[in-house]
Amino acid sequence: MRTVPIKLIALSIAFALGGCSPSTPESGQSVAPTQAAVAEVKKSQNDSRLYRSVQLDNGIQVVLVSDPETEKSAAALSVGVGSFNEPKAFGGLAHYLEHMLFMGTKSFPEVGEYSDFISRNGGSQNAYTANDHTNYMVAVNNNAYDEALARFSGFFHEAILDPTYSDKERNAVHSEWTMKGPNDYVIMGELEGLTLNPAHPNANFSWGNLESLADHGELKLQDQLEKFYHDYYSANLMKAAMISSLPLDDMESLAKKHFGKIPNKEVTKPEVTVAAARQQDKNKLVRYKPQTELKQLQVQFTIDNNHNQFAVKPNQYISYLLGSEMPGTLSSTLRDLGLAENLYAFADADAYGTQGSFSIYVDLTEKGLAQRELITGAIFQYIDLIKKDGVDPRFYKEISQSLANEFRFLEKVNDYQYAMGIAAELQYFEPQYVLSNAYEYQQFDANAIHQVLDQLSLENANVWYVDQGQQVDTDMTYFAGQYKVEPIGSERNQSWLAADDAITLSLPAINNLMPEQFDLVAATHSTPEKLVDNEEVEIYLTHSTRFQQPKGMISLQLNTGFDKLSPQHQAMAALTNMGWQQSLMTLSNAASEAGMNLSAEVDAGVSVSVSGFTDKQPELLTSLLTQLMEYRVTPEELANLKASYVADIRSMEQQMVLNQLFPAFSQLIYQDSASNNALLNSVDAITVASLTQFQQQLLAQGKPRVFAFGNYGPKPLTELVSKARSILPTERHQDPFYFSPMVAMDAKAPINWSQQIKMHDSALLDTQLAPLDVNEYAASLVLKKLVSPAIFTQLRSEEQLGYAVGFFNQAMREHLLLGIYIQSPVKGPRELMARFNDFRMNFNKALSETSAEEFTQVRDTVLVDLTQPPKNLREEASDMVADWNQRKLSFDSKTKLVNAVNAVTLKDVQALYSKYLQGSDMNRVVVQMRGDAFKETSFAEFDNQTRVADLDSFQRLSL
Repeated sequence: MRTVPIKLIALSIAFALGGCSPSTPESGQSVAPTQAAVAEVKKSQNDSRLYRSVQLDNGIQVVLVSDPETEKSAAALSVGVGSFNEPKAFGGLAHYLEHMLFMGTKSFPEVGEYSDFISRNGGSQNAYTANDHTNYMVAVNNNAYDEALARFSGFFHEAILDPTYSDKERNAVHSEWTMKGPNDYVIMGELEGLTLNPAHPNANFSWGNLESLADHGELKLQDQLEKFYHDYYSANLMKAAMISSLPLDDMESLAKKHFGKIPNKEVTKPEVTVAAARQQDKNKLVRYKPQTELKQLQVQFTIDNNHNQFAVKPNQYISYLLGSEMPGTLSSTLRDLGLAENLYAFADADAYGTQGSFSIYVDLTEKGLAQRELITGAIFQYIDLIKKDGVDPRFYKEISQSLANEFRFLEKVNDYQYAMGIAAELQYFEPQYVLSNAYEYQQFDANAIHQVLDQLSLENANVWYVDQGQQVDTDMTYFAGQYKVEPIGSERNQSWLAADDAITLSLPAINNLMPEQFDLVAATHSTPEKLVDNEEVEIYLTHSTRFQQPKGMISLQLNTGFDKLSPQHQAMAALTNMGWQQSLMTLSNAASEAGMNLSAEVDAGVSVSVSGFTDKQPELLTSLLTQLMEYRVTPEELANLKASYVADIRSMEQQMVLNQLFPAFSQLIYQDSASNNALLNSVDAITVASLTQFQQQLLAQGKPRVFAFGNYGPKPLTELVSKARSILPTERHQDPFYFSPMVAMDAKAPINWSQQIKMHDSALLDTQLAPLDVNEYAASLVLKKLVSPAIFTQLRSEEQLGYAVGFFNQAMREHLLLGIYIQSPVKGPRELMARFNDFRMNFNKALSETSAEEFTQVRDTVLVDLTQPPKNLREEASDMVADWNQRKLSFDSKTKLVNAVNAVTLKDVQALYSKYLQGSDMNRVVVQMRGDAFKETSFAEFDNQTRVADLDSFQRLSL
């Protein structure tokens, strides 16, 4: 898998935190100790797991994590080379090598055996290639850890790199490129390199496709592949993480046993020494015409690499101020003026090797498109304001306190993701700081902040105009993007800098939502307890039985089908969502900085939630509801909202085909889901008066229903809900609880939606639906574990039909859904359906030959997945919240499912598959999307099919 050049997103978003240090470093220097001073891995005081950092004899640094509670063991290994280090003539070679390592090792040469083993043992496996490293991950049930590591570790010292599979994996890489290539952010990531120094590897094509990954004269792809592997896959460039229930000593033995085999070739770590941006590459205007209706202004700076300043965080400090949504700040003011929808500021300290990047993105409104000079001037005015008055210890105090709170009560995450993150971070940080680096803010360093601010000048910037109206003159190689680069020039420089006189900006105010108390309530309700249930309100409360934290979540529902009554109601619901999101931005930003989150959404009524630290949640919830009640759209805002909504719908046609496929399926099967055309046709008639009336009626619909989980006392919760009710309209219209109705289906008449799309690839979704039965659902969970590796091996690895292919199951409210999906750059829908059919018939034979031992292993894996302890509060609450949303108020769906899986037999699974294969007792729904490359091919057809030519007509007929 190829990634965009952003490091660990989960860790980079978090700003940085930690305690304070009494010492004062020299300006611009990190206060973190050197490796010789490292004692142990610094962890959250909320983390009871045991850690150890060891360096194996061959030089691999390994962080071990012992967690007696985990039911899954995970490992990740990163190699300190990526696409920056591949030869220019073979763009995507590092990515291609990543794929080839899964094609067998000397000890386990059979292709597909690794994937099959991981799947049968409840695991996950994947890899990604970044600019400066490549990361491989695996997770399995605890009892399979040793065997999994035997297979996994072989990737790095005994990969076969069999030329037999060269074309197959070239096609896989090519398929990934065709699938993700139309994405505007992927294109702009490549375009960024083209607009800077052409001698820097960032300017090279790094995704890989059939053209770049081919023999070039005497230069042979296979030779280059083997050379890259043998030159760079050396133990001294590798970092690893291991997580298991085993004691640390046992884990260290496993690390030595498996990773200790990897040879240390004493390779010098390749470094990028070329500047990404020279002076002649700066002060440019980049015009990009996007594939979608994206409207954006970007200001991009190259900065000196200041990665070693992670403990004093100048980049994050500046991003915090630039991205603030407090009244009077840059983002808030641009939004209040109707010029912008969102503003983002972020930095990557060593994005290009010797240099880093600092970027500001502004999502523009229609009005903002015509005011880009004003917006650009405002950005530089705000940077000047920060330089003058914004380097202030009070902001450091607020940021550091926010991060310290987050790290103090840091919750566990999925072990697979955790191992991946640690292995990647070890490429950048010493083991002591591998967990805490994103939270270390050891002291205020004004000089370090000013050093970065001094580089955020117009002379050091490239400004991007992104919208459909841009005049462009250059086509990109390998991408559909078109662009133009021109000097900004002194006249435009002056016009931008003069434009800031029209806007007055201010620095953020103090955040009053920061938590002050972390007291814990008595945990008296281990299962959902109904505190109140009358005609006016319903309140459920549950306390955590596993985590003693001053956190929790409150969900409030006002359920109704009012917003589903017509296409116009659905369009007004969407506009309301967009308007609410904009109006709540200041509150949402303040909550996020204080360790809380909020949401407000219209979908079958109004759903409101707050989560995080509970100390200030009462103020947050009441402020949220008050803003919803007081929200009134203006004519100018409505015009912007309507323009954005129309652009979003039209942009869907340019989304990755899989991202079109599944929404189309939902539109097809639900009666109350209007077509895109119907939604577009309804927009013009919406007025300020009609939208305001809709919102007022909407908030007066439905009985308030509340589910709270976490650190809440019964009495304070009841009082808070009472206060919330007092904010909402007192006169309420209540109907029976609303669920979206499905279209009428006939097992003898497959529903077939065939659509020509504007993309290159084709896609196919073939599903079967049956009435939901917990025993069949249990059998489907086991069936998915058996089918998934087989379909991946056959359709992706062997036949190379596409990068994204899979079998899935889903328990809908009243139906069990089984299906196969694919996005393919090589075949049209009819041929893909033929391959689906062949696979299904062949797998039927394989399933009939499944042994009792293999079945038991897979069933036990499903049970481990269902019964493993939750990692955090959200996971612990998820099953109860799901039952509450479905009105299954006995809250025992999970227990029933576990019991059903315990009882399921191989015959049950075979019977379900036979039923799926024959389709006689199931309802078939097929969605076919045919790309431009396959215009001359046919769609799949079925006997007695119900062909869907027009979604709205079909839904009316199905009522």
